[in-house]
Amino acid sequence: MRAFDYVMTLNSFVYALGIAHILAAVGEIIRAGKRVRWSWLHAAWLLNALLLIVSWWLALWDLRDLKTWTMPTVLFFFLMACILYLEARLVSPPIAAEGPVDLEAFHRDEGRKYMGVYTAIVAQIILTVYLYGSATKYWVAENASNWPVLAAGLAATLSGRRWVQIAAVMVVMAVWIWYFATLQGALSDSP
Repeated sequence: MRAFDYVMTLNSFVYALGIAHILAAVGEIIRAGKRVRWSWLHAAWLLNALLLIVSWWLALWDLRDLKTWTMPTVLFFFLMACILYLEARLVSPPIAAEGPVDLEAFHRDEGRKYMGVYTAIVAQIILTVYLYGSATKYWVAENASNWPVLAAGLAATLSGRRWVQIAAVMVVMAVWIWYFATLQGALSDSP
């Protein structure tokens, strides 16, 4: 087993837990059905958290050729996995077995927390590109997409205004579409 495989095995468990949290929340929202007061703004941030975990996991494929994984490197990437899990946990609302489920209120009350963690993750991604980007083929080009979403996340976190949060999530979703359409290529073992 290569060092990359060893490190990614541990981190993949954490990514899987984050994805499981998001999917479980979506399942519970569907199960609650008519009791749910829907929030498309919250749904967009929930989708964003899922895309964030998947894109991070896909981007790490570019590190497969690193021959040495120092303890600071291993701990850094494990910390990122933990923060991604935290984002998934914060954006996933608790769904009670009975009574109304108000996702608008959940976003209003908890949104700044998960938008703030998202913003911190984007800042960490920018840092990661500067630390490890020279070892990858595409990271530096992909990093251009992080600056507008960093600004959007920061604006959404700091502003309590709904229109700012709507504009921010629209920027984030537009960048996701652009990112997956133009930058996220196929996984390949060839350099």
